[in-house]
Amino acid sequence: MFKALNKTNPEVFPLIIREFAKQFYEHQHYDTMNGWIVLSCDGSKMDLPLTTELKERFGGVLNQTIVDESKVKKPQASCSVLVDVINHVILDACVRPYKTSELPMLYEHLENCRDLLQGKKVMILCDRYYGSAELFFYCKLNGYRLLVRAKSYMYKDQVREIESDGNIHLVINKAWMRRLKREDCRSYAEQNPELDIRAVKSHYEYTFNHYKRRQHPPVIIDSVYLTDLYREEFPKETIIDLYHTRRWDNETAYFDIKNHLEAERFNSGKYNIIVNEMYGKILCYSICGIIYSRVNEIIIEKQKKDANLKKLYAHIPNMKYICDAIRLEYKFLQCIVLDLASGDFKTEYLKCLEDDCSRHSVPVRPGRHYKRWGRWMSWIPTAKFRIDGRRNPPIEKCYKSKGYCTVQ
Repeated sequence: MFKALNKTNPEVFPLIIREFAKQFYEHQHYDTMNGWIVLSCDGSKMDLPLTTELKERFGGVLNQTIVDESKVKKPQASCSVLVDVINHVILDACVRPYKTSELPMLYEHLENCRDLLQGKKVMILCDRYYGSAELFFYCKLNGYRLLVRAKSYMYKDQVREIESDGNIHLVINKAWMRRLKREDCRSYAEQNPELDIRAVKSHYEYTFNHYKRRQHPPVIIDSVYLTDLYREEFPKETIIDLYHTRRWDNETAYFDIKNHLEAERFNSGKYNIIVNEMYGKILCYSICGIIYSRVNEIIIEKQKKDANLKKLYAHIPNMKYICDAIRLEYKFLQCIVLDLASGDFKTEYLKCLEDDCSRHSVPVRPGRHYKRWGRWMSWIPTAKFRIDGRRNPPIEKCYKSKGYCTVQ
């Protein structure tokens, strides 16, 4: 298996991922938001085994002591995915060296999926690292809609004049034009140098209520969202909910890929095997996502039919159980191979798989806050797969008492 995997060209997997998404939209019923396909893009770093080949290919963190890739202590790859956050299907993915920026990978996704998205109503959700006038021009040029969270310094003079929800008018001058890197966006901006963007402001605060001995001041957050979605169809509350609810599903996708599918667990140090394994697990997420959507429909139907099933909290499918069922059961591989499985076997197996996964659900408790910092533990966590610093914060040794404590 390793010999065959090492001979496989890693560029074949992005083609399979895009073909999978194409078949999904052509032959499968998919959900939308008032006719809009909601896409989200985000990047993440993947920890790789420490080998000379991977250090040369991908690189890693450089600082004043680590000045070149040969001295990198931990090779890392930049991974980016374009996800349909409503249907949990990945349209495109790429694995690049550590220094690759997120915005060029987004353009690569959209170029690869141009034919797939043609004729469809598409909106793209991005975090604050994607915000740029060039991206707004690109979306206008291709008929997409964009919602992005703004950095604190983005168009601050124009945003300052808006109270809650308003429009800002930007005029692209010559200095600004030189900063546009894409030729198609620069040509479009020369013909249409004015850009109107809708700015939505949000203010919210919260207080940690699990501290007993000392009073903590509330945490205040002011955020600005830039979009070209129409106010009549998407009011302010919808914009805020769209960003914080739907875009977060992209972060959840990385959590599932890294933790449930173990994307950072590798069985070799060779480049081809490493990249093929990552792409294979990304493709596996799309398969699990389709089953997740179907199981979610079954759970909702059961709750509507039987009044006795009404529970205190809403329930959603257990994604970890679905991932384990797909990865560990050899029958699923038989099911997708046409030559080894008849139609009756496929129908019966998929029906049993849906029923089994629908019996494993997890509750959704609104307002639940997991205590991340100041949490005491008796041992150092050995989990390899991490998504961010909030779920896996740093720890310090408690010298006065045996054990360890998480710190912010």
